[in-house]
Amino acid sequence: MAAIADWFKESWKENRKPRVAYLTADNAMGRSIEIPEMKAYLEKIGYEYVGTQYVPLVPTAPPTTQLMWLKENRVDLALGIMINPGAQSTVKEMVRLGMGPHLDYKMTFGTSGACPSAVFERDMGKLGEGFLMAGSQPTWNQDMPGVKFSAGLQKKYHPDKWVSDSSYFSGIAEAMTQVEALRLTLKEVPFEKLTPQAVLEHGFYKITNLETGGMTNTPLTYGPGDIEGVDRASLDQMQNGQAVRLGTWPCRGIY
Repeated sequence: MAAIADWFKESWKENRKPRVAYLTADNAMGRSIEIPEMKAYLEKIGYEYVGTQYVPLVPTAPPTTQLMWLKENRVDLALGIMINPGAQSTVKEMVRLGMGPHLDYKMTFGTSGACPSAVFERDMGKLGEGFLMAGSQPTWNQDMPGVKFSAGLQKKYHPDKWVSDSSYFSGIAEAMTQVEALRLTLKEVPFEKLTPQAVLEHGFYKITNLETGGMTNTPLTYGPGDIEGVDRASLDQMQNGQAVRLGTWPCRGIY
């Protein structure tokens, strides 16, 4: 969420504070952003916080009321956590209501990595113009070594069963991390004496700058008290039917 807010604030040109609200899934995941630290960060960097609207995790009707509330309260940026069924339905209704960075009512909407860019791109195409996705894995169209490596694996081992979901990249990156942890541990601990604690202390905690070819937002570094692996969040935006990588922004340690 902070990556989206940072990017939007950097591009803000009006002589007033941008107005921000949460437009998020009506479940524990979606409500997890409603913490004092998140609101404080938004206000610290120059936003005016407006409030929250909730959308069912999988909407059974268009979220017209929620979007009209945002419009009536002159919201410039909406932030949330949604899975693709929620985000796609919401963006479709935004377009119908003329809401979007390229439409009559200028509002930008962005969600976290629970809505993978590859799936949104596949399903929405140009209808999703301007939508933002932070912390997501890359898409299959992005020019990255990890994408080419993963595509090669699919073409070699199951060419007739293509996995379009970008969670494939997370699986490959996890396997790489597990192998690296074992490799590092075996430098110090004999195989017959391996334990989970040994692999944690001599393996995972020793991983430094493990390059994944872009499958993770940054190379991976772990250690005691440093268990996220990455220190930056990626940001993709839908442009002309494709999710375009805008760059990465620092993880702010809000949660």
